[in-house]
Amino acid sequence: MNILTRTYSGRIVCRPDTTWEKDNEDFYPPQFVEALSYAPVLFTHILKPGRSVQKKFACRYFDGIGFGILLYPQNIMNGSPEGFAEALCLDKTSYLPTPCIAPSEYSSLPSETVFILKKNGRELFRCALPPLSMAEDAIVQASRLAYIRTGDIIAIELAARSPLTQKPEGRIMIASGQIGSAGKLDFSIIF
Repeated sequence: MNILTRTYSGRIVCRPDTTWEKDNEDFYPPQFVEALSYAPVLFTHILKPGRSVQKKFACRYFDGIGFGILLYPQNIMNGSPEGFAEALCLDKTSYLPTPCIAPSEYSSLPSETVFILKKNGRELFRCALPPLSMAEDAIVQASRLAYIRTGDIIAIELAARSPLTQKPEGRIMIASGQIGSAGKLDFSIIF
């Protein structure tokens, strides 16, 4: 199982399965991590394997959709490709809560539904629900580069990475609102 991520700039990168945190357990960054940035994501759970999936068939390749957050250790990302690749490997930094919403339920959510991400109770990020075609486009793009397998996750960054917290800040709470029957974010980052 891999987490294929379409970055906000439109590139596909891969995070290993050891980065997946689906149970909202608190995150204790290793001592070498000085600061964290974040990117809110829409993600899909892949239902069946495939390569070079065509757009008209992409809806058949996922059975769940949800919202989460990806964390990035800022001091590792030194501007080099190697630094970015290393930052993608930090354990427990892909908060993608389960259960996911079925695509049919997602499509029937009210148009005024929004995804809200909060830090210590204050709004950090807000967006209207993206169309399912965004997930389908990401599946098409990711499957051109990699063979997608049952159980893989495709995450789509909804905004550019932004600073989240740094070591002196101590403990912060990250939470999101409930969207349909999807799992929601509710965890702490503790330096």
